[in-house]
Amino acid sequence: MKKVELLAEQERLLKRANELAQLHWGVDYTGTLRLLRYRWKQTQALFMFSRSDTSLQEIRMSAPTNADLTPEEIEANLLHELVHWRLWSQGLPAGDEEREFVAEAIRVGASISHAKRAREAYEKYLEEAGVVA
Repeated sequence: MKKVELLAEQERLLKRANELAQLHWGVDYTGTLRLLRYRWKQTQALFMFSRSDTSLQEIRMSAPTNADLTPEEIEANLLHELVHWRLWSQGLPAGDEEREFVAEAIRVGASISHAKRAREAYEKYLEEAGVVA
C-alpha cells in the first residue's frame, strides 16, 4: 500500500470511528487512529493509552493484516477497540476480561477477543446473566 493510500484509509477508519462513537455513545471519538505498514502475527487491532497521561489514546491497526480481513471484520475490530476507548475514557475497567467491557461489547454488538481470559469472562458473564452461549 502506498503512503497516500495508507493515509486515505487511515482517515476513512478515523471517520468511521467517529460515526460509531456517535451511534453508540453520542460522543465523538477523541483519540487518534494509526494504520501501520507492518503485518501483525496475532493481533488484529489494539487501543493504546497511558495510565499517567491522557494525551495518548490511540487505536492502532495493521494495513497488511486488514487486507486479509473482510470489511465486516475490520469494522468489528474497530468497534471492539472503541469499547476499550469509551470505558477507559470514563475511568471504567476496560480490559477484555473485565465484566464492564464484556457487558458494553455485548450491548453495542462488538466482537469479543479470542484470548483465553476474555473468552472465560464472556462465558462467565453469559452464565451470570442466564444466557446460554
